[in-house]
Amino acid sequence: MSEISLSPDTVLRLAPNFRTRLDGAGHVIVDSPAGTVVDIGPRGFAILSMFSPPVTLGDALDRLEAELGGSTEFAPTMSVVNMLIEEDTLIASADGRVPVSGWADPIEHARMLHDDRRTRDFIAALTAAVRPGDVVLDIGTGSGVLAVALARAGARRVYAVEASDIAAVAARVFEANGVTDRVTLIPGWSRQVELPERADLLVAEIIGNEPLEEEILETTLDARRRLLKPGARLVPRALELLARPLLLPEAEFRQRAFGRTAVERWRDLYGMDFQPLLDVASKDPVYSVAEGEVVATWPPTGPPAVLASVNLTTFQEASVHAFTDLLVDPPGPVNAVAVTFRALLHDGIVHTLDPWKWPSSSWATSVWVLPEPVDVGPEYALRAYYHRRVPGEPDGLTVEVVNRGAD
Repeated sequence: MSEISLSPDTVLRLAPNFRTRLDGAGHVIVDSPAGTVVDIGPRGFAILSMFSPPVTLGDALDRLEAELGGSTEFAPTMSVVNMLIEEDTLIASADGRVPVSGWADPIEHARMLHDDRRTRDFIAALTAAVRPGDVVLDIGTGSGVLAVALARAGARRVYAVEASDIAAVAARVFEANGVTDRVTLIPGWSRQVELPERADLLVAEIIGNEPLEEEILETTLDARRRLLKPGARLVPRALELLARPLLLPEAEFRQRAFGRTAVERWRDLYGMDFQPLLDVASKDPVYSVAEGEVVATWPPTGPPAVLASVNLTTFQEASVHAFTDLLVDPPGPVNAVAVTFRALLHDGIVHTLDPWKWPSSSWATSVWVLPEPVDVGPEYALRAYYHRRVPGEPDGLTVEVVNRGAD
């Protein structure tokens, strides 16, 4: 954690490399650059949006005083601001220097532009979906590539929303490509902005390595309720999570999880008992990510199966509770489950993350590693359960071996 010398003139901005999520109570949780987890309460997005774009501490305090000075929320909100500073989520704005990590890093956007299969699929879908005179909302515009494509395809107005500092670059991209008369950049979080008019078409390319981690469900639901016209079109219109059983090589497995077998091995190696380490470790599969080129070398032990399917145009709750049975063929051990996705973009255009078919991708692959390998026999399947934002259930994936003929 860094220390900032603060004064009313100190310009504060959001750090580029933090993530947000919602807990079951509706509180915003920040995974901070300092490696800590911070609960910033139900008004968390409003507080974060106050610092995008950067603002002086004095101006931020004046705004808080004007909005909350007579309310019981003022003191807790000030505590949240202090926590965000302490945990490196709010940082002093450097002298115009471009941040070098997170979504503000140009390298992140270069990686996505290099992924021509991804970008071409989205551009093809948007070109087919947009209609002359459409108002379009582009959430997470990033480099601005999709907003430019939409303007060229005939959109009357594109509202390009971007919360990170890359927004300044997107503005220059719009100017360089001659679309500033049709593209309006809106800095900030989509859940905290207002539009001058509702949109006919939404593009939200906010699918993460863990497909739902960038909050595509929460963001899409909010956009449908506040920012879109009734019957608006969405790209993507649906998202399927795909699960596939794996057998990681031993060296890769050891780097990602451990269980009773590892503790016994360490006892043999060192003559020491590390059971206490196992006692505090997760008993459920451990989440990790790996680049597609690496995952492509790991042998799948069965075919992929649809784990969950969300129709983004109609779903009503930003939670997922789903399961699927994974066949292991030939029967044998499994020590991990890969979770990828299939995005149904528009009119038959589909983008699938499949490292065994297309190893090169700007998306890494989400891999859930079991503490111990499990053996799945001929009459059995590996049942994978997936939870997200389900009250009383931790987010993530769990598994059990089930008899295929028992249900």
